[in-house]
Amino acid sequence: MNARHVVRLPTRARRRLLLRGAALLLAALPLAAAAMPRSAPPALQIVESVPVGTIYGQPGVPRTQAVWLDLIDHAQKSIDLAAFYISNQPGEALQPVLDALIRRAAAGVRVRILLDATFMKESHAAYALLKGKPNIDIRILPVDKLTGGVLHAKFFIVDGETVFVGSQNWDWRALTQIHEIGAVVRNARLARTFEAAFDFDWRIAGDPDLPAAQRRAVAPPDFAPVTTQDPVVIADGDGDGTSVTLFPAFSPPALMPAWLDHEQTQLVRMIDGAQHTLDIQVMTLDAFKDYGPRGWWPALDSALRDAAARGVKVRIIVANWALREPMQAYLKSLALMPGITVKYSALPQAPQGFIPYARVEHCKYAVADGRISMIGTGNWSWSYFNTTVDASLFIAGKGPARTLQAIFERDWHGPYVHTIEPGGHYQPPRIR
Repeated sequence: MNARHVVRLPTRARRRLLLRGAALLLAALPLAAAAMPRSAPPALQIVESVPVGTIYGQPGVPRTQAVWLDLIDHAQKSIDLAAFYISNQPGEALQPVLDALIRRAAAGVRVRILLDATFMKESHAAYALLKGKPNIDIRILPVDKLTGGVLHAKFFIVDGETVFVGSQNWDWRALTQIHEIGAVVRNARLARTFEAAFDFDWRIAGDPDLPAAQRRAVAPPDFAPVTTQDPVVIADGDGDGTSVTLFPAFSPPALMPAWLDHEQTQLVRMIDGAQHTLDIQVMTLDAFKDYGPRGWWPALDSALRDAAARGVKVRIIVANWALREPMQAYLKSLALMPGITVKYSALPQAPQGFIPYARVEHCKYAVADGRISMIGTGNWSWSYFNTTVDASLFIAGKGPARTLQAIFERDWHGPYVHTIEPGGHYQPPRIR
């Protein structure tokens, strides 16, 4: 078309036409967005709780409350929760989670909650809130009477397809006042494996006949459980596009199906397999038997010392809660070993002042050689593996290991950690 034949609209008319076109475009955007498929979340995600007022919080790692709310809000059929206790404070971060749980139960989602008997004083208010609500069933597991331990696990299963497991108690402090590490895995076979462990203890809570339960423990499963011999492979490890291999392990042997893996065995195996580096962050670590019969627990101690003796660089972060005796003496003995460095973490007080049972490193994870990881619910001492109900994930893959390693490095080089010297003396903190 010749330029002199172009019809030129007056300036004002052109402006009206442009504005009308922009309005039509903006109106179409929500429809276009709705038409786009919703991106699926990663099959495995590391999850972190960050104490307010600290430098913690790895970029790109989701926070616990947001993950819990998302999992609960999208539940369609069932939520099964094994919790040490539930401690809520109105107006704090756990309240929306409990509200969401009640809301989904009212919508028809079946909720089962398994709590520890000895810590019911902590759970009393939440128990009163939840008990009797439609579709919510609660049982109390008397582990103290069965094995001398406690139900210390912290995991839940959604719709038989997704699992959350980690150091986070169902405690308002675990969401905003304590450093915690967990993981969410979206895999139906893994979820069914956790479900089998949950169902085993759920049945005991209803009928605490341990000999009968142990006879049931050897019955073969009606599905292929996820074990170290038959792990699951997840194509998208922590959202980085690489695959990871993982399996769960449980404690104690007396309160789990016999065909599941025992945590202590798998943790020692992981340490024995380390070749270059081993980074550990756990609230407490001790070879003195703490609860139950007194004595020495050689399994983990020997594995750590053997790793250092064969040239593995071992770095350990514990909480300042671990400074009580004889644990402090034990940690000093580890620090004497060439190749082992031990630090304790002392988080600053909360901005609002002292909070009992808070402001602590409560993580329970380890990374070996930048490729093998363990995320658990128990501290590293004898009772947590042999009398207490706990659970963990063992993960082979560089993606999750890289995320955990970054969290560890932030802590190791941060302002809150202090090296434990063999000749030093360290004062345990006020806890309550």
